[in-house]
This record gives sequence, C-alpha cells and structure tokens, in this order.
Amino acid sequence: MIHYFDNCATTRVDDDLAELIAQYHTTKYYNPSARSSFSLQIANDINVAHEKVAKALGVTAQEIVFTSGGTESNNLAVFGSLRAKHGNIVVTAAEHSAVFNTVTELVGRGYEVRYANVLQDGHIDVDDFISKVDSETLLACFMHVNNETGAVNDVRKINALVKSKNSKTVTFSDGVQAVGKVPVNLRYLGVDLYSFAGHKIHCTKGIGGLYVKAGVRLVPAVFGGGQEKGLRSGTEYVGGIVALSIAIPRAQSLLEQNCVQYSTYKQIVRNALQGITDWQENCTEDVSPAIMSLAFADIKGEVLLHMLEQYDIIVGTGSACSSKNKQSRIAKAIGLNARYTEGILRISFSKYNTQEEVELLAEKLAECVLQLRKTMLG
Repeated sequence: MIHYFDNCATTRVDDDLAELIAQYHTTKYYNPSARSSFSLQIANDINVAHEKVAKALGVTAQEIVFTSGGTESNNLAVFGSLRAKHGNIVVTAAEHSAVFNTVTELVGRGYEVRYANVLQDGHIDVDDFISKVDSETLLACFMHVNNETGAVNDVRKINALVKSKNSKTVTFSDGVQAVGKVPVNLRYLGVDLYSFAGHKIHCTKGIGGLYVKAGVRLVPAVFGGGQEKGLRSGTEYVGGIVALSIAIPRAQSLLEQNCVQYSTYKQIVRNALQGITDWQENCTEDVSPAIMSLAFADIKGEVLLHMLEQYDIIVGTGSACSSKNKQSRIAKAIGLNARYTEGILRISFSKYNTQEEVELLAEKLAECVLQLRKTMLG
C-alpha cells in the first residue's frame, strides 16, 4: 500500500468523479459546439458548471474561464493582461514557476520586472512589495498560498494597498494551492485575476480555471471558435469541467474538518522529531493546514525522499514543477541557512490520509534522519 503525502504535487481523483469524467468520453462525448440536441445538452452542462464554480468562489458565471490547469491560467493572466507595450510588473521572488518564469519572459519583451522580497517563512514582505508599485505598474502578482512553505498571504490587504497606490494596476493572485485548502471568496479578496486547478483537489489533471473580474479585459491566449468567452478557444474538456464544478464545493465543505485533522497530523510529525537536532519547520503561522515544510541541516532532502520510498511512503521536496533544479529558488528567496537549503521536505496532506499512515510517516522519517546523521559521523 502506498502512503501518499505529496498532495501539493497532485491528488488522487475521487472515484465518483473519475466515473463521471469517463461518461463524457463514452456516452456523453458530443461536441458542445455542435447543433444537435445532444450537443446542446452538453453545452448546458458546461454552463451549469460555470455557475457552480462561480457560486462556490463568490462571483458570477461570466467571470469564470475554464483552462487546462494552473499553468495555462497563470500564463493567460500574465500575458493576457498586458495591453500596454511598456511598463513594469511587480512579482514576488517566491512565486510558483508558472508565474515567476512567465513574468521573467517579459524582460526580453521590453518590460521591467521588479522582484519583491519574502520573509523567512515564505510570506510576502508586504512593505517591500508595495514600495515597488508605482504609476507605471501594469501588473502586480502575489500568490495566495506559497506552494513550498504553505505561507498564506493576506491577498485582500495586498490588493487594497496596490489599488490605493495605482488603481489601474491589474492584480493577480495564484490560488492553485489555496482553493479547497483555505477559505476563498474572490469578491471579498478583491483581485482582478485569480487562478486555480483541479488536480490539487481530487479532480482530474488537465482542468483548471481563471477568475477574470468583470470589466477586466484580457488578450486571448488561443484563437479559434471563441469558446470560454473568446479567451480560450478549442473544444472543451467537458468531463473535467463538470467534475471541477463538483470538486471545488466538495473540498470547501471539508475545510473545517480537514484543518482540525491536518493540525493533528502535523503535531504527530513534530513529536516524532523532538529528539532530533538541527531541523526546522519553515512556516508555522498563517500557514495552509495541508502543507508542512521541513528542513534538515546537512542532509539532502532527495535522499530522505528515496529512503522513505522503501517503506512505500511518498513525500515531496518542493514544487514538482521545479524538480529539475538542483536547489530550490524558494529556499534562496526565504534566506534559508546554507546548511538547510538541500534538506527540504514538503509533506502535504489530503482527506485520504489516515492517522495511522501519518504515525508511520513520522516514525520512519525520524529513523531515516537519524540513520543519515549516523552515517555522516562515520
């Protein structure tokens, strides 16, 4: 049996959603843009899905655009919002690579990119961020939940401060690790753009969305038949869209229950590591209940990861999208001590984890750390 604790990377699909998606490949496979009565019913399913997702997030159906996932949503938000040819973009140094690398690409296109600092636990340095916003700022990007440390940023506050300094600046928050993990009401948060993805909340890969506040104009990412309000043409992934409209409210209904459960899980891990020196928990306040980021001195996180695999335990070392990089950009951004930078482990929980599994994880993690330390001492 696999004990899976890398739910920030992806989650298992709920059984009923997998069955639902299969129906749209076998018995409800009609193209929603065709004109038969069968196709019109499929088109209606998409419309209903827009309404369900919008209601869950506190906005209107016209403000929801379905995409292939978080990366596409982030690209659409960044590239689509830049209607002016010159200006600056403010972004945090700890953004997910789907935002960070997209914004960095703009340097070669003649835009100025200003990188704002983050604090030692991954929270945005709000004062530094706002200091970089001025009359020429076209876009401000600030993630809701840091995908590596779990730090939850005050999106509403940051948005208000940006708008008070330049009301014309488009504000964008990456909410991929937030939706279904922490409370999200987009009208309350106030941002212009907000991204989310299905496979982080037990829906399928290949589906996500972008909230586009009414009145905000974007340049389309894909041209064609005009699907998704003309912003994302192409035949829709209907099964994924319908499943996502179920997955989001379902995840939201479990928020309180999961928060209590995950807090217990984190304490079990802490207790198991009490007798071990030279380790730290990277974020402990205003943190996502689903994410536990640890760092061990003079140990490689990847070695720990593979040692745990011997017990059929799967954890992460950081963002799966950045796994090819030798060192975490986030570790550098938060100013992590050099002894700890390669020793990061990210444990991320889901509703399918049990306390017994967590106890096994905690026990074996402590054993592996001690074994590595003993080996290092010769």
